[in-house]
Amino acid sequence: MKILIVDDDRINSTILNRLLSREGHQVLSAGDGLAGVEMFASERPELVLMDIRMPLMNGYEAAKEIKRISSDRFVPVIFLTAVTDEEGLVQCIESGGDDFLTKPFNRTILQAKIEAMERIRRLHTELHSQKEQLEQHQERVQQELDISQHLFTNIVRAGSLLDAPCLRHMSVPMSQFNGDLLVASYNPAGGLHIMLGDFTGHGLSAAVGAMPLSEIFYGMTAQGYSIGDIAEEMNAKLLDIMPTRMFCAACLLEVDFRQQSLMVWNGGLPDLLLVDGQGQLQQRIPSNHLPMGIQSFTPDDRKVGIFELRNKTRIYLYSDGLTEATRSDHEMFGYERLERHFDGTIPPDKLFDTILAALEHFRGDAQQTDDISFLEIDCAKAGEELVGDRFSQARKTIPPTNWSLSFFFSPQLLQTVDPLPAIINSVMNLQSPIGHRERIYTILAELFSNALDHGLLGLDTRIKRTPEGFVRYYALREDRLAALDRGFIRLDLTHTPQFDDKQQKIGGEMHIRMEDGGPGFDHRHVHSALEGNTSHGSRGIALVRSLCTKLAYNEPGNCAEVVYRWTI
Repeated sequence: MKILIVDDDRINSTILNRLLSREGHQVLSAGDGLAGVEMFASERPELVLMDIRMPLMNGYEAAKEIKRISSDRFVPVIFLTAVTDEEGLVQCIESGGDDFLTKPFNRTILQAKIEAMERIRRLHTELHSQKEQLEQHQERVQQELDISQHLFTNIVRAGSLLDAPCLRHMSVPMSQFNGDLLVASYNPAGGLHIMLGDFTGHGLSAAVGAMPLSEIFYGMTAQGYSIGDIAEEMNAKLLDIMPTRMFCAACLLEVDFRQQSLMVWNGGLPDLLLVDGQGQLQQRIPSNHLPMGIQSFTPDDRKVGIFELRNKTRIYLYSDGLTEATRSDHEMFGYERLERHFDGTIPPDKLFDTILAALEHFRGDAQQTDDISFLEIDCAKAGEELVGDRFSQARKTIPPTNWSLSFFFSPQLLQTVDPLPAIINSVMNLQSPIGHRERIYTILAELFSNALDHGLLGLDTRIKRTPEGFVRYYALREDRLAALDRGFIRLDLTHTPQFDDKQQKIGGEMHIRMEDGGPGFDHRHVHSALEGNTSHGSRGIALVRSLCTKLAYNEPGNCAEVVYRWTI
């Protein structure tokens, strides 16, 4: 070892030098504390033998300075002292000393202490090296996690409309990655799709499934698919990519503010809560499906519940992390404590903040044990953000040109597939004028819905005038569609460009002909205008008429012809 002796007594220093040199150590000497500190800084010895009483700087001060400048490594300091009182020995330790050796020196004890300090120094060096390696590894892991978190957030939140005026939300992960997936987006008709998913486990492993599910959610929503279709596709994806022990409890919603309807697919999440304009609990909508990723869907697994919405209804959706949040005595927040807020005593616009404050107060400083997500949908504020185009702006705008499309749908196809997304995407891939896409979707959706519901299935819109009738209407629709064995729906679309006086293309004209194989319906007795029409039904024809240049039904009522003009 390279050993530094700091002692103003030349006899002691010489004795120690000879003893240590015989043992093969490299020995350095300094005559006072200040010189010892300077020599330590320049020579970097591995052990220091330090006298206490010296000129210029005593041993206590020198030991403190040596420990300060060698903070990146362990250098043992053994005090050489004739002091044997307890107070003096304590001061040696407090000054940074690691051991002490009393005078006169005993060669055996001296060597034993040096060997002990060397073992400690080596262990310290080894631990310091391992600590540096661990810190470097942790830094690399953290960099990878930060990149993963950045990608995860950008992918999952890309295009999400959680900042819409009608939504308030809170999602707090237990760790860096959130095992809860909360996303929202508009479909082409202006309906709001929302999904809350709760994956098994926590952290990165639980969040891995969120990325493919969010991609499916945004893509299929933009193409006009129903939440039942989206749930089925998500389930198939999870079965394909996730381990069998990993699944996702999820709730998908479609909120149609124009039709004042709510569609729900709930697989394993807590009850959806509907609260009226006075802040009182109006309805619970429980889960009626298994979570995604457990088994393949049957036709019943993709079915959705349909419910009436009132203008001032508030919808609350949450993961079980909220109700299962615990405080220090392990008591859970619980469903009763949550639903106690919906007794009408709290103003509706204060409910969200009040519930979060109650949860925070309940938990106190208790450690979080699960991801927590909570969402409020305020139907009274809905529609404030319904402007313009809900289709992906990534689609290329094709200049107006001549084209035509024809579709024919049999009863068997109508029973198994929703043709509307295929129709819409075919049209949008040919002619998708920015600022008109949502209108074109609405026209096609309403014409198709009238042809199927009224033309083939013979449903009467007046059934939907009461809340009970609203639910009964969709139950009848499901039963009659399952029993449909005759008829058809045929759709013909023709598009021609429009020119100005200088033969420059200024837009296009779309001719739409929707025909069904049913007996027709009495289209003359439905509302012909939107103004004053507050019912759930009879708005489709009025809406189409308000958007189009022309809407005409043939006399039986089983064929509608529409002209829609658009400009660049």
